[in-house]
Amino acid sequence: MKRALIGAVSMIAATSATAEEPSLSNAMDRLSAGAYGEAYAIAAPLASTGDADANHLLGFLHENGFGVDKDVERALDHYQSAALAGSADAQFAVADMILKGVDVRRDEAKAAGWLKLAVMRGHAPAQVRLGLLYADGSGVEQDFRQAIALFEGAAIAGDADGQFNLGMAYLNGDGIKQNDERAEYWLRKAGDQGHGTAQFNLALLLESGRAGDASDGAALDWMEAASEGGMAEAMTAMGLLVHKSASAETGMSAADWFERAAEAGDPQGQFLYAVALTEGDGRTVDHQVALLWLDRVLEQRAIDTTLRRNAEALRVRLARQS
Repeated sequence: MKRALIGAVSMIAATSATAEEPSLSNAMDRLSAGAYGEAYAIAAPLASTGDADANHLLGFLHENGFGVDKDVERALDHYQSAALAGSADAQFAVADMILKGVDVRRDEAKAAGWLKLAVMRGHAPAQVRLGLLYADGSGVEQDFRQAIALFEGAAIAGDADGQFNLGMAYLNGDGIKQNDERAEYWLRKAGDQGHGTAQFNLALLLESGRAGDASDGAALDWMEAASEGGMAEAMTAMGLLVHKSASAETGMSAADWFERAAEAGDPQGQFLYAVALTEGDGRTVDHQVALLWLDRVLEQRAIDTTLRRNAEALRVRLARQS
C-alpha cells in the first residue's frame, strides 16, 4: 500500500510538531510545501542524534526520492532506526517495505512482527494490514477471528480501510456471522470517507435488495460516487444500472458510461461499448471501431472465460459482415 505524501506528513506531524522541537516542525513545514531538499537539510542533523520522527522523515524522503536520490536501503535504515526508537508510524513503514518486496526481501513473518509492535501502540493502518495477514495466513497462522478483531479496532478508530474490510467480512460471512445490515453500516462509513471500493460494494449490496429498498436510487448514487473516483469497474456497473432503469438521471447514457469504462481499461466496459457500437444502442453504428475495442478486450490475458468467449463470437460476426 503506497503511503501518500499528505498521509505521511500528518502521521509525522502528529508526534513532532511541538514547541520543544521547532527545527523538526520547520522540516515538516518544508515537507508540506514540497521543499524536500530543505526538509532533508533540517531533519538530517536531528536524525543523527537518534530522533525517531526525523529518521522517519528521512526514510520517507529516501523511499520516494523526494529531494534526494531514491535509495530503498537507506530509507529502510532510517525507518528501522525510528521503529526501534518506538515510532509506530515507522514500524508500519518498515513492514510496508518488507511486504512490498521492492529491492527488499519479502518476508511476511518479519513484517507481521513489526506490525504487531505498531498495533500495540494503536496504529490503525497497522491493524488493517496485520488483519489481512491473519485472514490470508501469510506470515502468521490463519486466524479469521483475530483478523476481524483487528479490522474492528481500526474501523472504530475511523480508519476507512478497516471499515471496508469489516464491512466485507460481514457481507461475505468471513470469520463472522454474515449480516447484511452490519455490512451496509460499515461499508457506508467507509464510503462516506471516499473509499471507492466500499462505495462500489455498497452499491451492489443495495441494488441486490438485501439491504433496504433497491428502488430508492441509493445504489445508483453510490455507484456514481465510485465511478467519479476513477474506478473503471464502477463505470461499467453504472452503464448497466442506467441501461436497466429508464428513469435513471445521471446526465449520461449507458453508452456514455461504457465508453468511459472502456477508456479507463475495464474489459467488460470495452466489450459492452463494442456492443453499443455494433447495435447502435446510444451510438451511431460503427463496426470498425467496435472491432478495435474487441481487440483490446482479447489482448488482455486475465479476463473471464465467458467474457472472452462472447468477445470472440462478436468479433467473428463483425469480421464476416465487413
